[in-house]
Amino acid sequence: MKEIETKQYFYHGDEHVDIENRVFETLSLDSLLDFCFEGEEKAFCKAHDFAFYGSGWQSWGFGGEIDEGKYQKKYFPVVPQWKKYFSLPGRLPKSIKSKKVLTGSFFIYFRWNFGGKNLYLALASTGNVRSSGDEKALPPVLFFVDRKFRMITAAVCSEGKKWREGEKIASLAVFSAGDFFELREKTRSLFAADRKARFGKLDFLNATPLKDKITVGGWESWYNHYADINSALIQGDLEGLSKTENLIKTRFLDSNKPCVFQVDDGWEISLGDWDAHRERFPHGMTALASSISGKNLIPGLWLAPFIIDWRSEVARSHRDWILRDERGKPLAAGLNPLWGSAFGKDQPSLPYSYFCFDLSRDDVIDYLDSLMEKVVNVWGFRYIKLDFLFAGMLKGGFKNGGAAYEWYDRAVRILTKRDVNKKGERVAYLGCGLPFEPSFNALPLSRIGTDTKEDWDIPWMKNAGYPSRPSAFVNMQDTLGHAFWDNGVFVNDGDVVFLRYENISLSDKEKILIALVNFLFSSQIMHSDDPLHFDAEKEGQFTRKVGSLYRLFENEDFGVENRDSTSYFIFSKNEKYTGFINLSDKIINIERKELVSRFMEKPENLETVIEYGERRRDGFSFEPHSISIYEIK
Repeated sequence: MKEIETKQYFYHGDEHVDIENRVFETLSLDSLLDFCFEGEEKAFCKAHDFAFYGSGWQSWGFGGEIDEGKYQKKYFPVVPQWKKYFSLPGRLPKSIKSKKVLTGSFFIYFRWNFGGKNLYLALASTGNVRSSGDEKALPPVLFFVDRKFRMITAAVCSEGKKWREGEKIASLAVFSAGDFFELREKTRSLFAADRKARFGKLDFLNATPLKDKITVGGWESWYNHYADINSALIQGDLEGLSKTENLIKTRFLDSNKPCVFQVDDGWEISLGDWDAHRERFPHGMTALASSISGKNLIPGLWLAPFIIDWRSEVARSHRDWILRDERGKPLAAGLNPLWGSAFGKDQPSLPYSYFCFDLSRDDVIDYLDSLMEKVVNVWGFRYIKLDFLFAGMLKGGFKNGGAAYEWYDRAVRILTKRDVNKKGERVAYLGCGLPFEPSFNALPLSRIGTDTKEDWDIPWMKNAGYPSRPSAFVNMQDTLGHAFWDNGVFVNDGDVVFLRYENISLSDKEKILIALVNFLFSSQIMHSDDPLHFDAEKEGQFTRKVGSLYRLFENEDFGVENRDSTSYFIFSKNEKYTGFINLSDKIINIERKELVSRFMEKPENLETVIEYGERRRDGFSFEPHSISIYEIK
């Protein structure tokens, strides 16, 4: 395989303000294959179609692979506001004539299966890799791929940017890889310049002794209580964590590992009025953070700092702070029935819309700075989940002109500048709903997929082709798709694991799948089950089973490669384990040689560690929604 080739692009000409995304390069896929591969491998890739990975614009965009010959599914806009959760910003470049294109951003790859071996050709935007913290941000890179003519158009999200002679536009890296581990290592090398500085901020959360790896763990309120929380409920959960044999106690507390306790949405007065809801939390947020710290847990809090409810006091007092569209109307950022009125004077857009701030305004930045000062240094929270950050990249009529990415970069730096609180304690931030490329510097710990759910999928959202739907299925695709980023681009947060039996439709098989995918292919294990009403017999037995699997694989380094968009081969780097993941709704039959083809010495015996399916004479049948792992003997 050829080494990484990087090309930089600069602006040449008179001062110019972009009125749309700027196309800066058009590449032939076959010319890239000429550079990256040789002989039979090159000939095969040129003669065959490819699977495609586009990374998704932000956390909730689709992060898995698209099969050969396929395109991203078109969303039937049942809810128009939801398109903002996954759509690339701006219009399709005018130079692209095809009606159908594959889209991606930041990092894309093409994959071929050549004689049982996966070949990857990757393109990554590396212009925002910084060797120091004061470097200017470059616009995020967008990719548009014409599958039929095998052409790649690269553009930057730069609408509103004023270019000057010699300014850097972008930097693109091109490389090939022959397996998952080579793909991951080359990706890590691209983002290694400031890796120690970025990930070093998370050392105080680290729950693993492994070298060059950060893992984080804890409990959060969202996936059991959702927004229906109050002081008594949260205090009960806090007390219950240390009194029942739940996953957090057995995995973290009993061994004195760092552990987060995060209070999610529902604590606040309203979106924008970031103070304790007095009926729900009468003692306030300082007392809440103190009670969490008193249990030797790291107090965590959810915020969505860039978005706002039109009915909030902040919005009523500062209508000029809200971003407007080209017609001067408030720009809707999304839909949530809890965060917006249906109609009337309290809803200037579509029903249940919420809105976003004009981040170009200095008074808005001052407001965000004072909010974080209160949360960190007055209240005492040290793990801050910053959610719905994509709203900071929405394009509108900025008061001070400029491009969205410039104002986003400034605002995120302000939000995350408090690495240490006034007591000298370390502070960390979790990014969520965030655009990937503008965020990896300031938010090294981030959600890399859509929200999971206590249900496998949501049929009506699936039928509408909505790629950002909260579901265990889509979350698994995203977590597995972004696995090669982990501890390189981001410390990957794959979302929560479920072990409970109440308020859930997932089967044990599906819960085992989710628990192992998160443990093996991401680096944050969060839990949201009710610890106070822990079923000691049924839930306890299941927790012990998951705990034993975690201990077994504690020091193993696993890789994953797609068989297709819903099934995967998994394997340990030391060739001790092999396995298979089936996310599809059908039984999948494979031959034994497929499961062991990547091993130099083909194993004589495969001893079952965990299996959902059955062995046939020279093959396997794997059940839907399952993971199976075998030890190689």
